[in-house]
Amino acid sequence: MPPEGTDDTAHSALSESPRFPGVLGHTTVQGHLARAIARGQLHHALILMGPRGIGKETLARGLACALLCRARPGLGCGECSICRRVLARNHPDLTYLEPSGAGGSIAVADARACQIRQASAPYEADAHVIVIDPADALGGASGNALLKSIEEPRPGVHWILLTTNLHGVLPTILSRALPIRLGRLDDAVVRAILGRALPDVGEDRREMGTLLAEGSAGLAIELARDEALERCIALLAQAIGAARRGPAGVFAGDRSPLWTAWREAVAAAVAVKERAEAEEKAAAAAANAGAIKVSSAKRKNTTSKAASKKKSKKSGSSKEPPAQQRWVASRLGELWTLHLRQHLRNKPGLPGVPELADRPAKQLVADLAVLRRLDARIRGNANVRLIVEQTLLDLGARPA
Repeated sequence: MPPEGTDDTAHSALSESPRFPGVLGHTTVQGHLARAIARGQLHHALILMGPRGIGKETLARGLACALLCRARPGLGCGECSICRRVLARNHPDLTYLEPSGAGGSIAVADARACQIRQASAPYEADAHVIVIDPADALGGASGNALLKSIEEPRPGVHWILLTTNLHGVLPTILSRALPIRLGRLDDAVVRAILGRALPDVGEDRREMGTLLAEGSAGLAIELARDEALERCIALLAQAIGAARRGPAGVFAGDRSPLWTAWREAVAAAVAVKERAEAEEKAAAAAANAGAIKVSSAKRKNTTSKAASKKKSKKSGSSKEPPAQQRWVASRLGELWTLHLRQHLRNKPGLPGVPELADRPAKQLVADLAVLRRLDARIRGNANVRLIVEQTLLDLGARPA
């Protein structure tokens, strides 16, 4: 069998029905998991690890279908009531433990509630699946609340932990789980996922998302429909220039091109969030009324846009929403990483962004390591701008 991520694998993933419902790609891993279920040898605690957006959560839901489905046990049919509820994340035997605490951490109270809930599981099906996303958001106290349950699971209870950073998972949890590494998706698989997820988005925009995302379908979807993308690319161009100038560029003041681009990117992120919230409210109102009222949704979007413009005028203050600051910082890191990788492959970087031909390959690799730490640093620190400043200083430094 060819390694995961080759053209043969991609062709197989697209030409054959997915082994688990809703899952495209990762055919080798799906095969291993299906055989383990058939033999009754599936490890009770799995860690699905790999880059963001490659389908870890989708695979977790597909695996949950395989474990809970009665119509097609061990694989999942994707059509029965159980599978439909699992895919919609509203089955009583599918529990999600996600961040709700400060700095994007999983709250201790939520971990304890999960521990209590699994003590009586399963509820309807023959198994109960708990998805922890991301596993590296478990702190010492929240991890300890789950430790005994993971170490000595109830019959039929399965733990699926998702992470982009295996080193961030608590050692006590890691020692009791089986890590499974997921590779990046082939571009053909990403295109197919984009076609399913965004049929109304133009092909050129989808292709741009595919090329930029480097095998991450989740990132490709975000990029293809991201109205703030242009602002973030403009911010990246300014950030690279500021990093090259060192402290003089990073600390040039709020009116400098760098921090003007930062405010504009944050304001764009706020606008996108407000539009999404308005669309969700409109959809919920339409569902409650039993009919879709397009004109009402348009009016709400128009109101949202006006509100976004008002907020953008205030974006220069210290009251920029922390969530959107983190989002912009994270997107900056992702785009910078893509730009670096393209240069390491001797390919042109992102359009409109300064070339890095003067930076040796060894330093580009060191820069990638700095960017990998960015997400963890902004999640654990309330002062996002301070972390961005330090990151820019690190990226501007050269080896002695």
